[in-house]
Amino acid sequence: MSTNTEEVTFEELEATDVISVELVPERKGLILKHCEYYVSSRRHGTTVTRRYNEFVQLYDVLYAKYPYRAVCSLPPKRVVVGGGSSLFLQRRRAALQRWLTLVARHPVLAHDADLRTFLCETSPRLEKPKHDEFILAGTQEDDPNEMRTDEMQEAFASEQEELRLTQLGIGRLFKIFEKVESRCSSERADIRELGAALTALAAPAAADSPRWTRMRDSATAAARLATDSLTDDIEDEEPIDRMALALDALSAYRQLCARLTRGLHAERAAAATAPAAPHAPAARALRARHRYALRCAVQEAKTARAYALSALEVLPEVMKAEGTAHARVAALWADLHTALRHPHAKSKRERV
Repeated sequence: MSTNTEEVTFEELEATDVISVELVPERKGLILKHCEYYVSSRRHGTTVTRRYNEFVQLYDVLYAKYPYRAVCSLPPKRVVVGGGSSLFLQRRRAALQRWLTLVARHPVLAHDADLRTFLCETSPRLEKPKHDEFILAGTQEDDPNEMRTDEMQEAFASEQEELRLTQLGIGRLFKIFEKVESRCSSERADIRELGAALTALAAPAAADSPRWTRMRDSATAAARLATDSLTDDIEDEEPIDRMALALDALSAYRQLCARLTRGLHAERAAAATAPAAPHAPAARALRARHRYALRCAVQEAKTARAYALSALEVLPEVMKAEGTAHARVAALWADLHTALRHPHAKSKRERV
């Protein structure tokens, strides 16, 4: 039995390129505004301006040229009068950055001429290819150390199921962390609202007794603490971003598996109805394409596995970040208690 144990690591993929996609501050258009993005590539040392439609053009070219590669879907386009909410725009920007990162770090797509044009040329002209990757690759000799066709078929089936379960597991974790982070953000917002309410209550009145004055002093101290304490916290987004990147990579692999499954069935059916001569050109071409598709599927599984492993390896950092964020909120509640009981005492943060 032949085996191919060459492993793809996240570190190797990450070293290929670092992509940055940032929103251009000023949106264009009079009524139906559109966004532009600054797209930077560390590998090429370039920064260009791109619209969403140009991402679509690149996707169409790559999807047609590389039908046996995992090219994930773009985030959806939404036409909104006025340009859309800032949250939607930032989420789409982040999704475009992940998409282009996966393409620019792909072992095969990273070397594509159209991708280089997209990353480097001021006004790229991308045209759909006349041939796909299999035709462009030409005749390839089989590697004696490569798996047989039946072995690749078996590996394709097993990897497909294993990575499906991995995607489901990481997806569940990602949703949990999103909810945890949302609860923490909501609690911070509640504390800031509490500070505003205490500020209103702390306003002095002419009829205040000494007891009322002490109460207002306490409210003033607590309000200042509530409104000022959480403004300077900077969270590390890299761990959770890596999980999102892995989910996109796994989703692209699942989409590839669905396409290949339909395509391989069609190729086998075509081979069954081909002329009886096994060495006929049509039959040989079908077998070669069938084997090429399986070879690509095995390679794509290794890439998807590398991203999945990287997501699981950052789980400790995600746990630590969430724990730290909630610990800060818990400490703030304790400081608020102290401020209300002893308005002139120092908070834990001030003592540190």
